[in-house]
Parts: sequence; C-alpha cells; structure tokens
Amino acid sequence: MIDIRFAGTSTMRLLLGATAVATLVTACGGAATDTSGGGAGTGGAATISMTQASSGNVLTGPTGKTVYTLLDSSGKPVACTSGCLAVWPAVATSGTPQGVTGVTASLSAVSASDGSTQAAANGDPLYYYSGDSSAGQSNGQGLMSFGGTWYAIQPSGQKVGSSGGTATPGSGYHY
Repeated sequence: MIDIRFAGTSTMRLLLGATAVATLVTACGGAATDTSGGGAGTGGAATISMTQASSGNVLTGPTGKTVYTLLDSSGKPVACTSGCLAVWPAVATSGTPQGVTGVTASLSAVSASDGSTQAAANGDPLYYYSGDSSAGQSNGQGLMSFGGTWYAIQPSGQKVGSSGGTATPGSGYHY
C-alpha cells in the first residue's frame, strides 16, 4: 500500500492503496479469469462437464464449479466487465471448449472483456461465482447484480429456472 500521510485522513491511504492494487492488476493482465484445470493456463481448451447441484443438473467448468451466465430483463446476455469480474470470474479457455458425455449445449469460445478468450454455452459467456466454494454449489442462481440476473446453465444450454429459451428473473438482488 502506498502510505502518504495527509492530516488525519486514513481514508486517503486506503484509497491510494486500492488505486495501487488496481493499477498492479491492470498491468499484470487485468480481469479475473480462471486458468486452472484445463482452462487457458494449461494450454488446452476448457472441459465443460455437468454435475448435480442444489439447482439441478448444471454445467461445470474445469474447476468443477457451477458456471453461470448473466442476462438482462429481456433475456439477452450481458457482459461481465471491470469490478463484476472480481465476483464473477470468466471461465477461461484457449480454444473451443470440449463437453463431456451428456453436455448437449453448443459450446464455443468468445472474446472476454479483457481481450482473453472465455467459454460460452449456446453463445452466452460463462462465469464462475465467487460465492461457490466447492463443486455442486449453485449459490449464484437467480442473483440480480451487475445489470441482470445470473443463471446456472443446464446441460442442454438452457438456463436453470427457465421454460423455453428465456429465463425468468430471480427474486434476490445482490451486488
């Protein structure tokens, strides 16, 4: 932390420290993305699997954790950028993700907001939720934040809690 003393303003030290961290993160590559277990950090395409979670059968990324997408009120995908990525890291991939048996969603790679490549299901960018601490959790399901509602993805690519192709917004509103 940069410790510049101003007459009694510890807040200024905190803000300068946060600014220094943000500058360091930007200089080192920017957005938070997962690079473990088959993601871009290993030089291969991400493997997308499925598991039984509290919200039903859902897609999971290379880490084994549930993946989500963010939709606006009309059901269109919203890109997670900047501070959003600290809470919802992108599922990184270095090529077209590979699905295991039972995953019928159309998997692809899309450009992330920081210029890297991230996994997508049926064209919707995929993210992890920092509030899921282990595989099988879907604590992000239905949360409203960062301009939309977050949905776990079924093996078909359909959003959990939706009927047809459009998801219904959840009841929780969180940042």
